[in-house]
Amino acid sequence: MNTKNNKRSQNTDEAIIRAAFEAMLLGGKQISRITVREICEKAGINRSTFYAHYSDVFDLFEKVEQQMAEMCKERLLGRAHMGFQAMMESVFEFIMEYKDFYQIYFSEINQVTHLMQLMTAPFHDAIDEISSKDMGHGVENESAYHFYFFTAGISAVIACWLGRNCKESPHELFDIIQREYGGGSLFLAWREE
Repeated sequence: MNTKNNKRSQNTDEAIIRAAFEAMLLGGKQISRITVREICEKAGINRSTFYAHYSDVFDLFEKVEQQMAEMCKERLLGRAHMGFQAMMESVFEFIMEYKDFYQIYFSEINQVTHLMQLMTAPFHDAIDEISSKDMGHGVENESAYHFYFFTAGISAVIACWLGRNCKESPHELFDIIQREYGGGSLFLAWREE
C-alpha cells in the first residue's frame, strides 16, 4: 500500500520537490510558469503519481512552505530559552539559509503565511495575554490591532530584506525592527513576556 509514510512515497515526494526546485531555481521559472508535466518529466514519474501527492503546482509549493515553516519553528523553539531577540534572529537566519526558495516563493505568493503562523503558534497564550492588555487609550482589545500590524510589518520587512538579497545580517534586521517598533509599543510588551 502506498501511504504518505512509506519510503517509496517519501522518495517520490522528494523527487517531485527536487524537480520543481530545479525548474524554479536552475530554469529561472516563476511558480506560475512551472507545469505538472515538466515536473513529472524531471522527476521521472507520471502525472497520476504527481496528483496522488499534490493537487497542482501551487499546492506543492504551499506544502513545501509548510514543511519549511515547521523546520523554522523547531529552530525557533530551540532558542526560546535565549529570549525574544535570539528567537527572531533564528527566524531571519533560517530565511537567509533558504533565501533562494523564499525569494521566489515570496515574490510569487507575496506572503509567508505559514512561517508567520508557525512563528507565533508557540506563543499563543502570551499573545492572547498581550492582546487583551489595555493600552490606555480607551479602545477595547486595541493591542490585538497592534499585534496584527506588527506581524504584517514583519512580513513586509522580510519581503524587503529578501528583495535586497538579505544584505543585512539577522542581527541588523532585528535592530531595524526594534527601532521601528520600540518605545512603548506592543513589541516591547511581547519582549517582556
